Amino acid sequence: MKRTRTEFIVLKAFNGDCILVKTFTSEQEEFIVLVDGGTASTFDRYLKHELKEIKKIDLLVLTHIDSDHIGGLLRLFNNSLINKLDVVEIWINYPNLINVNLSGQIGFDQANKLKDLILQKKGNVVFKEITTAERFINRSGVSFTILSPTQKILDLLYERWNFGKNELDVDIDIASEVNNYTVSLEELSKLPFKPDKTVEQDLVNASSISFIISCPDKTLLLLGDSRSEIIEQELKKLGYNEESPLFCDYVKVSHHGSKNNTSEYLLKLLKTTNYIISTNGGSSKTKHPSRDVIGKIIFNPLRELNKLLFIFVNYPISEIKDRIGNFITENDIESGNWKIEHKNKF
Repeated sequence: MKRTRTEFIVLKAFNGDCILVKTFTSEQEEFIVLVDGGTASTFDRYLKHELKEIKKIDLLVLTHIDSDHIGGLLRLFNNSLINKLDVVEIWINYPNLINVNLSGQIGFDQANKLKDLILQKKGNVVFKEITTAERFINRSGVSFTILSPTQKILDLLYERWNFGKNELDVDIDIASEVNNYTVSLEELSKLPFKPDKTVEQDLVNASSISFIISCPDKTLLLLGDSRSEIIEQELKKLGYNEESPLFCDYVKVSHHGSKNNTSEYLLKLLKTTNYIISTNGGSSKTKHPSRDVIGKIIFNPLRELNKLLFIFVNYPISEIKDRIGNFITENDIESGNWKIEHKNKF
């Protein structure tokens, strides 16, 4: 199928991620990238319908092993729809001992391993472990620049894996977040970046595959649930700095807008007017997006204030407010030259 325009969909994935990119090669052949699958319910309600008209997934990326990213993929490979799909390549990082049950919780028992399930259905698929050791990857004119994980982080993740018990010797829970509704976004933007955990205490997210995808007509930065400290480090290695930032048409904000994953310095290394936050408001334990992050995006001191900035959310704003309260007010919109909109298709 011929294509001359890149389109992508940020599916409703509850508190997770599921992004379907439809782009094209240098020969204008359609090239489909699926990044994560959200929860199991994401597949049932949304992803299944999007895939019915697709015959081939050129690249499937599982960014990391959290249930809100992997659950929908497990459901996909348990569904008859997978038999009609040609899956060419999968990027995936784990030591082949993980199982995620369909209730949406991460399990580490030995049954129904995802990799084994994929091989049962797609025995010819190409598996690729992804780190910054192989920085640049090109697939027929669609280019990827890998920003995380580093080989060091992935090695540490594997070292912490308890092979005897088939579980991970790290805390996979993320500290709960409470939005501050009484302080203005501009004031919040001035608060220093202080994540609740160190990178080594947050290895699951720190091992997230994140990358720049350079399509013939668009550049997207997809950050998964990556750690800001790692992305900053890798962008600087690539020569980006405050005077020469990375230009992107769209940035998918890390970890659903958590204050633990987006620093003011990272935002100084990026140049865009379009940020995307994927969340329905979060779980009962963790509320997203953080007003701190929204404030830092809007009042980034290096931003060109004469250009209207957009923050897109993949759920209706009213639904997010029902879960986490009035996280954006009319007063917030009055300064900073920005808008927040619900949008799924780009």
